[in-house]
Amino acid sequence: MRLILLSILVFVAGAGGASAKYSFCNKSSYALSAAIGYVDGDRLATRGWWRLRPGQCKVVLTEQAKPGKYFVYAEAIPGHKGPLRTWSGDTALCVENNGFFNLRNQDVCRGDPMRQRKFFNVEVTEAAGGNWQTDFTEASTYTVYSAEVAGVQRLLSDIGIDAGAVDGAMGRETQRALANYRKEKGLPEGYNIDDELIDALIEDANAREAKLGFFYCNKTDNAVWSAIAEPEDEESYRSKGWWKIEPGDCAKIIKGSLEKDHYYVYGLIEAPAGDRSIAGGDKSFCVNIVMFNAANDLSCADQELEEAEFRRIEIGGAESVTFDFTPEMFAAPPPEAPAQTQ
Repeated sequence: MRLILLSILVFVAGAGGASAKYSFCNKSSYALSAAIGYVDGDRLATRGWWRLRPGQCKVVLTEQAKPGKYFVYAEAIPGHKGPLRTWSGDTALCVENNGFFNLRNQDVCRGDPMRQRKFFNVEVTEAAGGNWQTDFTEASTYTVYSAEVAGVQRLLSDIGIDAGAVDGAMGRETQRALANYRKEKGLPEGYNIDDELIDALIEDANAREAKLGFFYCNKTDNAVWSAIAEPEDEESYRSKGWWKIEPGDCAKIIKGSLEKDHYYVYGLIEAPAGDRSIAGGDKSFCVNIVMFNAANDLSCADQELEEAEFRRIEIGGAESVTFDFTPEMFAAPPPEAPAQTQ
């Protein structure tokens, strides 16, 4: 799940007063989920998720955009093929992983990296007059309209339909693919693009992706801190963590169709009697006490990381696999010290 980071900011100066606002504009070929962080009184608040179709602009704060620092984050919907695409920075703030949220307490995600995202900073100026717009863009420069076309081309490709290159141009291949898809979904005939079409494509792409990938499920009675090591080529691996999985929950660790024939898994239970790591490890990889993403071309010591024994899992040619953490997989807790007698 290599992250691709790209942040481009644009402000729009305008009249203050009742019309003042903060807007997001998606000028990329990806459907996005976006969030914002801002100072609310004496606290730092975060709010999201707003779904932004390709080419869509949306007001996210109706109050005047005050001069000073804001924080913005966006990520592509899971249905897009390839590694997760994000527009992010260095400031870790709290989010909810599902549904709309409005958080005014940044302590709620302390110690849980799965509920944190790294936002980029936006400096709103006095000259903006209370109006500010952040554009999410790509290396390819799209207008609002061409971003919408490119987004539909990408979504069609995500569900296995050839619509030509993702270039934002409404060529014959794109028109033909759109007409066929609209007919298949029972939408009005033609090759026009509207919200109903894009939403149907997003739903289909997300449904396809939901069936693919590497999943962890926690079948124990304790929270499991999990990590994975993924082959990059014949000799090199990359270890990543942490995903905190509560008892009875599951988490997707790798998105998309799996391309390797094996992976290495690791889990750690924090218990009052002491930490218990997964037993039966086959190979050492680097870990850290906080989130990590480490290659094995350098020693863990050279990277100022620790080592842990991961367990090898063969998956053959499966596109998707679920690994269950069960109680018997973990090392036994250390024996209790005998009671002291007076």
